[in-house]
Amino acid sequence: MSKLLCEKHRLAKAILHELSRQPLGRSRLERKTILHCSSHSKFESLFAYLLESGFIEKTGEAHRAPYRLTQKGCRFLEGLS
Repeated sequence: MSKLLCEKHRLAKAILHELSRQPLGRSRLERKTILHCSSHSKFESLFAYLLESGFIEKTGEAHRAPYRLTQKGCRFLEGLS
């Protein structure tokens, strides 16, 4: 597996793991996950992918509503582990 793919898997696992513990706002989630293995731009692109793919979702309509892990995201996280 390439180094870039391993890094994306690590970041996806970190994002999904944090959301499995509790719903978090986007900026707080980013601060918690980029400390481990990433940069802002990598976080943004992967976050957009996870959202578009249905692995995570916003909990409400408010602008700053937190995000949570979906059932599909739980299964994906299990596959990454």
